[in-house]
Amino acid sequence: MNVSDKKLYHKIITNSYDERSKNYNNSQWHQSLARRLVDNNPPKESFHVLDIGTGTGAAAFHCASFVGSRGRIIGVDISEGMINKANDLLNLSPIKNLRFQLADGEDLPFPKSSFDRIYCASAFFWIANKEQTLTNWLDLLKPGGVVGFHAWPENAYVFGYIARKVLKRYGIEYIAHSQTGTQEKCYELLNKTGYENINIIEVEGGHYLTLDEAKDAWISLDHYPIGQYPHPISNVSSEILDQAKEEYDAEMNKLNTEKGVWNNTTMYYVYGCKDIIT
Repeated sequence: MNVSDKKLYHKIITNSYDERSKNYNNSQWHQSLARRLVDNNPPKESFHVLDIGTGTGAAAFHCASFVGSRGRIIGVDISEGMINKANDLLNLSPIKNLRFQLADGEDLPFPKSSFDRIYCASAFFWIANKEQTLTNWLDLLKPGGVVGFHAWPENAYVFGYIARKVLKRYGIEYIAHSQTGTQEKCYELLNKTGYENINIIEVEGGHYLTLDEAKDAWISLDHYPIGQYPHPISNVSSEILDQAKEEYDAEMNKLNTEKGVWNNTTMYYVYGCKDIIT
């Protein structure tokens, strides 16, 4: 595990998302990703659903149209700001079988075999101990239940990919999306933690950044890397970081085209099922 102090790591996450909660619901991109995660393997009438890292509740609200009045949906998030915003939206909604609560996705307060579906939209990458967490989620699923989450290829988000490649030359580990960075890694992770009928859907995407945008996205202490604590460059000398930045800029120069630097945003929609004979 790449997190030495889980409490401080979570504090960084909550501070970030408390701030982002102010306008997070305006992001149509995040909304569509969450809905698509549900649509690819939707819950059925009367199902019980858990939405982990619910944010402002995009996936949770979307599930309501599938489970009907006899179903139940719980959205959890580590950010109080996100939960407050989700509850504000819920208060304006006619939905009665949905609730939001503050909770840690790695340590959830629910009985075993409670849910038919568990979704985690755009949040699984923050999980510190992915194997243990997937094992815990498997326990929460009913037999035949399904977990679904997002993951990104290793080369997604060009600034992170190139920074990781450059920093590795200096013996600095910057993990970013490397833990689930291929379909094979996602499959192995689910298979190792006991899931069956694993299905991974790859959805290609991307856009061009200007060369300046790509260079300005260099890793810094102001932008905390996912899945790590302490920050991988916190004890690195300024001389080494300056040298690494020069190499990073040179890599971006090589990638630059007339249209700019291609930023790959391809995503994996990852699903695993709990064996019905449990």
